[in-house]
Amino acid sequence: MPDPLDLDSAPQLPRRNWISIVLVLVVQALNSFSDNFVKMLLIALSIIIAKDSWVGRHMELWLGAIFSLPYMIFAPLAGYWSDRFSKRNVIIWMQVMQIICFVWLALALWLERIPGSLELCLVGFFILAVQAAVLSPAKMGVMKELAGSRRLGRVSGWLQVTMLAGILGGMWAGGIWYGTEYERTGDAWMSALWPLIIIGIFGVGELIAALCIQKTPSHPEVHWRKSMALEHFESVKIVFRRRSIRLAALGVTYFWFISNAISFILVTLTKELHPDTGHGDGPMELAKVAGILGIGVISGSFFASHISRNRIELGLIPVGGFGLVVGLLWSGLATLGSSWMYAGIIFTGAAGGCFMVPLYAFAQDKAEKQEKARIHAGMNLMDCLGTLVAVAIVALMKWLEFSSSTQFLLLAIPTFAAALYTMRLLPQDLVRFLMLAVVRFVYKVRAVHADRVPATGGVLLLPNHVSYVDAFIVGAANRRPVRFVMWEKLYNLRWTQWLMRLIGTVPISATRAKDAIRAVAAALKEGEIVCLFPEGQITRHGMVNDLRKGFELMARQGEAQVVPVYLDGLYGSIFSFQGGKFFTKRPKHLRYPVEVHFGAPLNAREATTAVIRHAMLALSSEAFLRRKSWNHAEDDLVAFANALRLAEVEWCRAGDVLLSLEPEGTLIHRTVKALTQVIPGSKYIADMGEANAAHVVAFGTRASLSKLTGQERLAFCLESDLSPLPSTTALCGYIDSDSGILISSEVPDPEMPEDEIGGQLGQKSGSLGRLLPGLTIESTPEGVRISGLMPNDTQSVFIAGFKLDEQGFLVI
Repeated sequence: MPDPLDLDSAPQLPRRNWISIVLVLVVQALNSFSDNFVKMLLIALSIIIAKDSWVGRHMELWLGAIFSLPYMIFAPLAGYWSDRFSKRNVIIWMQVMQIICFVWLALALWLERIPGSLELCLVGFFILAVQAAVLSPAKMGVMKELAGSRRLGRVSGWLQVTMLAGILGGMWAGGIWYGTEYERTGDAWMSALWPLIIIGIFGVGELIAALCIQKTPSHPEVHWRKSMALEHFESVKIVFRRRSIRLAALGVTYFWFISNAISFILVTLTKELHPDTGHGDGPMELAKVAGILGIGVISGSFFASHISRNRIELGLIPVGGFGLVVGLLWSGLATLGSSWMYAGIIFTGAAGGCFMVPLYAFAQDKAEKQEKARIHAGMNLMDCLGTLVAVAIVALMKWLEFSSSTQFLLLAIPTFAAALYTMRLLPQDLVRFLMLAVVRFVYKVRAVHADRVPATGGVLLLPNHVSYVDAFIVGAANRRPVRFVMWEKLYNLRWTQWLMRLIGTVPISATRAKDAIRAVAAALKEGEIVCLFPEGQITRHGMVNDLRKGFELMARQGEAQVVPVYLDGLYGSIFSFQGGKFFTKRPKHLRYPVEVHFGAPLNAREATTAVIRHAMLALSSEAFLRRKSWNHAEDDLVAFANALRLAEVEWCRAGDVLLSLEPEGTLIHRTVKALTQVIPGSKYIADMGEANAAHVVAFGTRASLSKLTGQERLAFCLESDLSPLPSTTALCGYIDSDSGILISSEVPDPEMPEDEIGGQLGQKSGSLGRLLPGLTIESTPEGVRISGLMPNDTQSVFIAGFKLDEQGFLVI
């Protein structure tokens, strides 16, 4: 068969390999199904005959302990067999062993009431557990040989999904089938025997599937060493060597302790709900509650995997921990058999999935490449120990004759302590997760080119500043945790200071600029991501303000890479200044769509204010041309482009009526008509007529300005003439005569706080106005070249003798 390294370089896997991968998945799913089917059959049998046998009264505990022991005792031998012999052959041997186990179990059930029948069933189940323990490393190892390293992550995910599906299906089918048979026949032993025989026949199908798997090589050079017998205990030492991995492994162990304990308690719950053993209701009830718990765990695991798809969300761990506490209290306090009780069990399972997934991912992420397998082995051993502790704790509670509700409530006590401990360990991650969860609920954040942010090392992110939630939006779009820089007067607000400290915000002050530079540089040198808004203020006109130079020194001293960022779609949210006010606006959408565009990383020496401004504008153009708004454009794409850009800047107010001073069919007239499509609530008028002049915004040229009455709220003079506009109250804008695209425009000077008056300008004498959003600019000694005019349009505009100044105005 091909070498795994050759498979990594191949664009596609050979068809034979894909077939073998599917066959391994089938064998794995059916094996998990069979193991849990048999487990549920024996527990269901014990529910009916519990009064006849001490073993039967505690069957779930015996099975839990028995299934864990082979993983502890035979793990080194299983690993050796998998490494020494062909993994395909090991899988085949284990399928033969499974069939032998089914024959053993069938004979034990056929003996019925002969003394020792249940004990013989336990021996058969132990052999089945040994078979599963030996199969585990073989099926994982054969996937690498069939798929290669590059595709291993994907097929390993398929393995986990098929295993969970098999476990859940086996638990449900075993209980339901047994209960149905017992209702029909009234024979407790035969009701287990016939389903087992049929599952044994399916075992023959598993063997045939295993025989069809592609042959894999053996490795005779691998030899058994005596030291291997205790190697998995040495793996536990590796787990405990590093604090981060040790804590994650203990968390996973606690998950398996609590999940197994809950599974055992469900048997007690079933017996309480259906004490009459003359019917099959008890086994069917057990299948239902076990299935409900399994659905919860799978749902929570998928949810956690989805949330952690871009980065490991450690904040989910304490959330899942407290969710487990709530679920256990909910299940224990709800009326026995009520829908609320079932809802509590589902919630408990879902919280457990949220608790487990990030812990597993974190442990594997922090492990060194050469230690991953041994850490996995050590964690498996710890998980088995957790199961044995669960057996002992539940056995004690049963001996004390506690009800299932009391057992749920008692388990909530150590779980609450564990949740508090995780919160103490991960306060920043918890707060960041909760804050970002709120952000993701309100905003639909989409990261574009997130892979451009370096995966390691210090990074300085430089976004445009549009609203009060920009920091949270940037945090939600990044795979790595982000620290933010904030003005000291905001940082020191009494009601937010504790929060700012907790999430690692860096305060800066104009009076202590050197301290701020040193603090940011130190964070960057430690390999952190720091986000700084180089404008130093939220835009009040909808366009990028002048950039302050402080970030240049921070990046150089911190030896960090610099990534320009552009936030698109936020201007218009309630936290922006759109409409001339913050906060006091109605939200336009629930889950407001926002895109975060990341630029290519720059070396600190390259990242000047001019370079970053040009990079921001390029990202602005890319974002603008990607918008879904273009889908609503009609045939007149040029007028629609002009309207979209004008709608992005700050001049419009609620109740405005738009007037074109130019004849119908002209570009300005068409642009004004298009504005009514993109500005909600705006209205077009053909002439002043009865309109209230105080709400009129007029658009015209130099020649048509004479039609103004002087009472209009605003007037725009949109020209292709580069000569200065005569003294007028109109706001000037420049339209390229060839393309018809509106390039720049003045806007009213925004209202500013008293101590910041003049900090943002909408107009500048002798300029063509501000460069409008969504355009890319390239400066040359002869002038400026502007591109990104419309989607799928490569033409550009050259304006000779002009340049873009630091504030964003086109000036001579």
